[in-house]
Amino acid sequence: MFQKVKQLNKNIILIILIFILIIVTAYQSNTPRNKSENFNGGKSETNKNNSKKIKYGKIGDTKYIKIVYFYLHNNFGLSAQAIAGILGNWVQESGIDPIAVQGDWNYRSLKNSKENTNNHQKDIGIAQWSSKRRAQLINYANEKYNGEWWNMTCQLEFMTQYDGSFVEILKEYSLGADDNIAQNAVDFNKKWEVSADDENKIAKTRGAYAKNVYKYMQDNDMTGSRNLDKLNNLRFRGVAIHY
Repeated sequence: MFQKVKQLNKNIILIILIFILIIVTAYQSNTPRNKSENFNGGKSETNKNNSKKIKYGKIGDTKYIKIVYFYLHNNFGLSAQAIAGILGNWVQESGIDPIAVQGDWNYRSLKNSKENTNNHQKDIGIAQWSSKRRAQLINYANEKYNGEWWNMTCQLEFMTQYDGSFVEILKEYSLGADDNIAQNAVDFNKKWEVSADDENKIAKTRGAYAKNVYKYMQDNDMTGSRNLDKLNNLRFRGVAIHY
């Protein structure tokens, strides 16, 4: 009789342990993962971006900062300071995002970009091209990139070789850019970007963004000097200057 009671107790204990194990397993499977970790235990991309925002302030998409820097510096000899002035403007215009469509900050997507290709009321791209310049970007994309104007290389090629009289304006800006990063942003806006903002506002916003971007560039080995020989490659290569 004693042996039967002992065995019964063991069975009860085993059942309780199994029940506890089931509860613990279910709890763990339903507990949300720490948002700062991905499945490999590293920091998530969102958390990395937040860390950069805390360190540098508002700087836009860092992936595209690198693409823009190496394209403009390696191919056309723009200095890091000149590029920072450009990017400070583009932080304001698009967050340095080639798929950007005017007003789409809360619902940006490639699908939306495609749908607005023929909506001429909406500015597009990293620089938010509009009017005749927008139309020429679309034409260039149709000729060289199967209509994919949202391709970053497409936009950079257009900017440096096919954007009408603004190619020469870009060259003039690049020759005059110096170590005053905020002023570079103001000059680029006045000569090339041509926004409706007044100069004081441009200095406070786009100038501040340019300095933020430049800090990031300095920390990531994007500090090249101006190359005058390469700057001569900045010239309009289209059939005729339309504007």
